[in-house]
Amino acid sequence: MKFPSFAIFAASCLNGIISIQAASGRPSSLRAELLGLIGKNPTGHLDGKIINEFSTKLKAYAETPGVDSSDIIFAIGSSIFGVDISPPKASASASSSSGSTTSTEPPVIVDFEYMKQFMKDVFISYGCTEDQAEISSEVLIEADKRGIDSHGLGRLKPIYCDRMDQDILWANKPITIIKETETTALVDGNLGLGLSIGPYCMNLAIQKAKKFGVGFVAVKNSTHYGIAGFYASMAADAGCVGFCGTNARPSIAPTFGVEPMLGKKIVYLVYSMKIRFYVILSLARLPIVANNSIMNHSMHTCISSYYRNKSTLFWTSIR
Repeated sequence: MKFPSFAIFAASCLNGIISIQAASGRPSSLRAELLGLIGKNPTGHLDGKIINEFSTKLKAYAETPGVDSSDIIFAIGSSIFGVDISPPKASASASSSSGSTTSTEPPVIVDFEYMKQFMKDVFISYGCTEDQAEISSEVLIEADKRGIDSHGLGRLKPIYCDRMDQDILWANKPITIIKETETTALVDGNLGLGLSIGPYCMNLAIQKAKKFGVGFVAVKNSTHYGIAGFYASMAADAGCVGFCGTNARPSIAPTFGVEPMLGKKIVYLVYSMKIRFYVILSLARLPIVANNSIMNHSMHTCISSYYRNKSTLFWTSIR
């Protein structure tokens, strides 16, 4: 399936692709030519000549010794240009022909409960209360259970631990209700752990909806709170329509632009059907979670001013 707007895709991810290339330490003129072909031809996926040229170069690049089969350039070729080419896999017959036998170790499977307990212990070691650590680890492990690897255990250190180490957020901060009506509330998270602030605010919205029919809760200084779908699903579990959205740092270039200027503007809407499944609508400006492309790279930098002013909206109503 070809991406409907290649210009948006190329503008938002080329910087990431080039940075990965630089980090790999294996400069490739073929790879540079492929990236140049993408950048100079925003509608190249619609041009047969460009597709053929891209296919020829990608095939040559795939045959380069030592090329990384997980290189994102192959995913671009498959999903954007319809060119399904990847490096040949090493033959297993090479080792057997030499007479040597290699034993394949069975995969190590770590169950969800073990990972959740590990994360809970880490949060407690940072000063979180038992309840804060429990709900925070629950939010993260739910991401892994849903297959959202970018927002699960993999974010424990680079997003939460590192930011607590850098005093960007704190483990145990009080949650303050600044203003409140029967159906609304404005909350200050005081730069605490967003993973525990989020459930508190959605529970508050649910309580108001159960009593008055609708509940809106906005929170400032909430810091990163994991997957938005967790909170919208909380409302669905309570028999409500759940809505949750948050702001985000500039990470997306506008159409035909190259400099990130727009946030992802994550919004989740969840409706619990009577036939025992959820209808989940996820809306975001970014077609792919940015962290997915750097899952194997530590993230050491962030913008303190952004995270100190992060705001989130929780809303729910009776079905």
